[in-house]
Amino acid sequence: MRSTLSTKMKWAVGAIFTIASLVFIIFLGSSVLKNIAYNEEGVLQLASVSEAPLGVAAEVAPKYFYFNKGSNVGPNVSALSYLVGDLDTGEIVLVKNKDQRMSIASVTKLMTALVAREISDAEDVALVSKKALSTYGGNGSFSVGEKVKISDLFYPLLLESSNDAAEILAEHFGRDIFIEKMNREAEILRMSATSYEDPSGLSVNNQSTVYDIFKLVGYIKKEKRDLLQITTARSYSSKSHNWSSNNQFLREIGYLGGKSGYTDPAKQTVVSLFSLPLGENGNRSLAITLLGSKDRYKDVENIVKYLQKYIYYGGEVGANNAWVKQQNGIPEIKDPDFVTFTFLGDIMLDRGVKNSVIKNFAGDYSALFERLETLKKSDIVFANLEGTASDKGKDSRNLYSFRMDPSILPALRGAGISILSVANNHIGDFGHEAYVDTLARLQENEILYTGGGITSDEAERPQIIEKYGMKIGFIGFSDQGPDWMRAKEGQAGILLASNPRFEEIIQNASRQVDYLVVSFHFGEEYQTEHDDRQESLAHRAIDNGAKIVVGHHPHVMQDTEVYSSKDCTQSSCVGYIIYSLGNFIFDQGFSEDTMQGLMLGLKLWRDGSISVTKNILKLNRVFQPDTIIKGKEEKLKFAETLIP
Repeated sequence: MRSTLSTKMKWAVGAIFTIASLVFIIFLGSSVLKNIAYNEEGVLQLASVSEAPLGVAAEVAPKYFYFNKGSNVGPNVSALSYLVGDLDTGEIVLVKNKDQRMSIASVTKLMTALVAREISDAEDVALVSKKALSTYGGNGSFSVGEKVKISDLFYPLLLESSNDAAEILAEHFGRDIFIEKMNREAEILRMSATSYEDPSGLSVNNQSTVYDIFKLVGYIKKEKRDLLQITTARSYSSKSHNWSSNNQFLREIGYLGGKSGYTDPAKQTVVSLFSLPLGENGNRSLAITLLGSKDRYKDVENIVKYLQKYIYYGGEVGANNAWVKQQNGIPEIKDPDFVTFTFLGDIMLDRGVKNSVIKNFAGDYSALFERLETLKKSDIVFANLEGTASDKGKDSRNLYSFRMDPSILPALRGAGISILSVANNHIGDFGHEAYVDTLARLQENEILYTGGGITSDEAERPQIIEKYGMKIGFIGFSDQGPDWMRAKEGQAGILLASNPRFEEIIQNASRQVDYLVVSFHFGEEYQTEHDDRQESLAHRAIDNGAKIVVGHHPHVMQDTEVYSSKDCTQSSCVGYIIYSLGNFIFDQGFSEDTMQGLMLGLKLWRDGSISVTKNILKLNRVFQPDTIIKGKEEKLKFAETLIP
């Protein structure tokens, strides 16, 4: 009997030990899943806490952890590499290709700013040289021989991403020595895969990894936080300059600062810092770093949505319940079946608008757009640039000649403008030199342009924007001249509606995209109804492949039309025409009609169907967009146009 009892006790002890072991294994497995990330192949991996960046103190015995409930799928991101890291603990939350070296473009300027901050004195003054200004790009608007305080140079460097400011800083301290110090600072911060060849990021050899950049911003956040604060400013004014931010993420909820960049080899790059509510212990400070992105704004947006949907930061007990509670009301993450547009009319920031900005906003053009945060909700924002944005060229002495301050372009980009038409009657007011300079400055600020180019080939080539797998093309024409600005082989200019190859150009463009938008500068000024010429051009555009036609020039709003050719039998070939959007921002205060314009919201579905919202945007007495009278979203009725 004793033997039987002994055997039973052994079985009981063994069972208890087995259960305890299983509990421990389950607990260990749970802990392993707390800090997971995606490796280069997209496979989940444990996030590292031990390799916390300098200035980011990893907890020795963390009480809280990251839980990923979306472990079977990663965020939808176009970037070749990305990393999301906690700036307070050093934990990596999500990652892909964290050690892949790539060109980083203007993200370089964070290191430029850091080194300059560390070696400069408060009252240091730099002299602007001709050599510094020979660098690609004109942002900063400096003059040869000008003296600028080092403390002021951080603003054009980080707000406008001025390449000139980067070179001015490097030259002041000795360019070779300065670049050597940039590389030495990378070594100190253990950025082992990082190297710099110039202070601006133009060099393809300025390379790093998303992990190294995470280390850099972790250090800056702790030791030089004022540099990040600069990147959250809308603008900054010195005695002789005003610099506006071209930052896409400015005023996003929880945004703590960051820097983006672009070159053709690097594609779009960015590091953005956010404070996000991911759990029970308040907000988390996270850095989102992308390299080799096709669309940095959407990539970051998708990552933030993923974090809010699937990532929870908190304690072991009750994590599942807390995570489920956190998800209430958060929709599934998937690309929409439509692209959203905002179409705006004529924008002219010279003459009376310029005087108003100087008088009422101390020269800060970004103040004009402070009530237009809604623009950033659209995938694509279009307007017509009525004149050049340049400090070059000679006045042609037209009845009205417009040349805008180049500093408007960072402000336009910061406001959310995606693409501008340059095909209009005022684009040649200051000659080819100002026009070519404007095109270069648009590129520098990552604003696309249509309706013109450096050559006729470029002018005829559609600007293509890809969103959610849909290719949207833009091409523009002026029906108001000037004829002498016609783009030719080897000569910069614009596309004219009188071009004998008009239909062929539209056909060629439409074959390259899913849907084509054609812009026209046409019609008679101040007429509220379109004329026969406008109708003919718009119909011909749709007959030859256009989906949407937008017009500008009359300075007042005109009617709209749903149109299709006789052989059209499906919604994909039905077009929508807005004959005139009216003014976006113009100094025509002599009538109510010219002090307002359409802010047309449009959704274009994958199947070709369209819905529109006719919002009216009103200017106040200082020519600032002030009031939006919201329209009602209406689905266009195509069926009645498809009767055989």
